[in-house]
Amino acid sequence: MKKKLLTSQPLEGTSLLAILASVYTIQSLIGMFAVQGLPAVMRSEGISTIYIGLFYAAMLPWAIKFLWAPMIDRQRKRGDTVSQHGVLILSAQLAMVFILIMFALSSAIDHFYLLFIGLIILAFASTCADIATDGLAVDELPANKRHLGNMMQVGGSYIGALFGGGLFIYLSSKISWQYSIFTLTLIVILMSIPSLLLLSKKTQKNKTTSTHIPSLKNSLMNPKVRIGLILVTLSQLGTRSVLPMIQPFLIDQKMSLESLGVLAAGGGLIGGIIGVSLGGLLVKKFDAFKSLLTCLIIEVVLFIGFLLYGAELITANWGLQTLVVFNGIITAAKFVSLYSVMMGLAHGEQSAVDFTLFQSMDMIVAIVMAIISGFIIDQLGYSFHYSLAIFSTITAIFILRTGKLKI
Repeated sequence: MKKKLLTSQPLEGTSLLAILASVYTIQSLIGMFAVQGLPAVMRSEGISTIYIGLFYAAMLPWAIKFLWAPMIDRQRKRGDTVSQHGVLILSAQLAMVFILIMFALSSAIDHFYLLFIGLIILAFASTCADIATDGLAVDELPANKRHLGNMMQVGGSYIGALFGGGLFIYLSSKISWQYSIFTLTLIVILMSIPSLLLLSKKTQKNKTTSTHIPSLKNSLMNPKVRIGLILVTLSQLGTRSVLPMIQPFLIDQKMSLESLGVLAAGGGLIGGIIGVSLGGLLVKKFDAFKSLLTCLIIEVVLFIGFLLYGAELITANWGLQTLVVFNGIITAAKFVSLYSVMMGLAHGEQSAVDFTLFQSMDMIVAIVMAIISGFIIDQLGYSFHYSLAIFSTITAIFILRTGKLKI
């Protein structure tokens, strides 16, 4: 049974894109602080890649956020639906600010377990904002504009990486970690301002509501969702094994922490912007699935380059830095393509739950591959590590190219 909502103060396209960009930037800042900034600093102090890989377990909330996605999906659709999104997102962002301030005012960063617990809380708050934002994006963006939403998401992720990864690493090498975290806190506060726009919106644009109750069971019974979960797993195995160990790899290649911070900030941002633009262009010109396949093929070539450096067959520092930047470009383009496919498969009555399942699967792959990669590098070296990444990516290309999955 459906009833019509009254139209009032519709959420404009530019406002929506600004909100998406700001929220996703904060999400990435928090994530990259945990999985890029901290690992680089830890490795520079001689901490084993085994412990660095295990540190990714702090991102567990991102892997299991599908458990509370139905609750967030129901909450975001209550009452004045657009303003309800604002309440959920801003509450989560306030919690993130509180935890970051606690980090800066305490010695948590010097104590592994305290830092680990704090990161879990940060990740949980971040997932709540992310679920609400993803649902808003899927519901509000028309099919021909979804690539713009994904460009905001991936673009925001690289801007967030600039802050949580590159800037944090650089400031940590120059000043204290307390001031570095205070800087991140200020950025989170500033980037939360666009979300205030949601509080002034009263309803969705000419939308209808229904008595459908979002649930995990409904998602898992959907053939499109099951296909999407397999697609995410296959296409991300190689990427998620390489990304978490790039910073430790560069440190082991004798790059200084200061230089790594500059590369992560400058090269990462420039590469991300180029990659996001490239991904949006490919999706618009062709389609998301073909764009994803193209990125996977290019990834194989880049991983071979990392393998050559890992085997010490090539030693030129400028070449490795160039390889890292190009890898960032293709990774960004790939995420735009993959998330466009995911958004299409998730569109429906419980879009936030479906999309969250895809993201959770991506994070499960990320955590598992980070832990496995840490052990592999410690025991067998980087050559074996990159060989497995190449093999898994080629396998994904073969399965997707031969039409084993019907998208």
